[in-house]
Amino acid sequence: MISGSTKLKGPAGMSSAVKMTITAVLLIAVIFIGIFVFAKSSENKRTERLNLLLAQVEDSTAKAIPTNEDDAAILLRAGASLTTKDNREAIYQRLLVAKGDGTNLDVQIAKFASDENNEMTPDIRIKFFQVIQGRRSSDALEHLINHARSARFPETATAALKATEKIATDRDAPALLKIIQFTNHEEVRQSAKHTISSLASRSKKRDALAVALRNAYDTATTDNSKFVFIELFGSAGGDDAVSIVAEALKSKEPKIRLAGIAALGSWADDTEFETLLDYMADEDNDTLRRRAFDSSFQFLMIDRKRDEIDLEDMWKSLAHEAQTREEKGQIVTGLAKLIDDWAFAVVEFFLEDEDDKVSYRAEKALENMEDRRQRLNPDGGKNDEDEESEKNEDEDGEGE
Repeated sequence: MISGSTKLKGPAGMSSAVKMTITAVLLIAVIFIGIFVFAKSSENKRTERLNLLLAQVEDSTAKAIPTNEDDAAILLRAGASLTTKDNREAIYQRLLVAKGDGTNLDVQIAKFASDENNEMTPDIRIKFFQVIQGRRSSDALEHLINHARSARFPETATAALKATEKIATDRDAPALLKIIQFTNHEEVRQSAKHTISSLASRSKKRDALAVALRNAYDTATTDNSKFVFIELFGSAGGDDAVSIVAEALKSKEPKIRLAGIAALGSWADDTEFETLLDYMADEDNDTLRRRAFDSSFQFLMIDRKRDEIDLEDMWKSLAHEAQTREEKGQIVTGLAKLIDDWAFAVVEFFLEDEDDKVSYRAEKALENMEDRRQRLNPDGGKNDEDEESEKNEDEDGEGE
């Protein structure tokens, strides 16, 4: 039996606190639904915009496509997302050919790719660095170098440095030398070395580079960094470099001698080529002698303006130092694309080699060289003066 003093409360009898709680819950639900709908709508708009942006590179010849900051942000976020699959390469291509429309895209792309707070897998970050490498803008340098200094993954640091290789300037040398000095990863150290070597070949201030390099060398804290600094003295050149490399070649430590050999093989001019040949002739260690030969060969393959007579003398000198089948083959291969008379003479030197494989290789090379000369010079190499002389002789003959 129910007491008369007890009453059941229906909805109309809910307390104010309960009503307020229900109202708050409903309001929150409405807000979340609104946020979800808005986010979904925004995502749909971004997807629609992304598709329009990617449609612009369906034409493989498209380039310098105007791109604003918002569009670049859409491309970058999409490119970094793991959910992006089929369109990833198109995104990279679209960024590669983008032209800033009121914004510095090179800074925007480099800043996004270099910032490890922007989470992405290392291989995706590397792809972004390859885009930056393709764009070749010095505006990206600061972010690339900063990433190389502090990256969690050595492979992304290496990719960032590779992107700097063709655009780094003299003012970047100190920062790159610090990377060589303090990195714990040899692949990163080597990448920084390649960048400095590349900028040295373009530099108009090699003296300043040599000073910075000497300071780094004098304060080297590890053997590995010291070896790299010795190698880089070749790219800088100069009297200071000559003395340091000469000392390295006298060292009892093979690794130091190897660094000296590498330095001579990348020397800034041709002045130290004879030094490398002399060292090779005196070196008793077969491994080091072989490395010196390789370094000499690589030196001659450097694309550099040289006097024709000097070039001939250098190739002949190296040819006389060739001892093994591989070394003789390198000489033949190195000259196979030349059509100068002296190049033929050097290759002919190996026709009578006691190693049949060497002589056969020389024979085939000479045939290819002759074919190449005929294609490039079908008139037999006559220049304007020769033709004018023949014309005058013909006229004189007719007069008689």
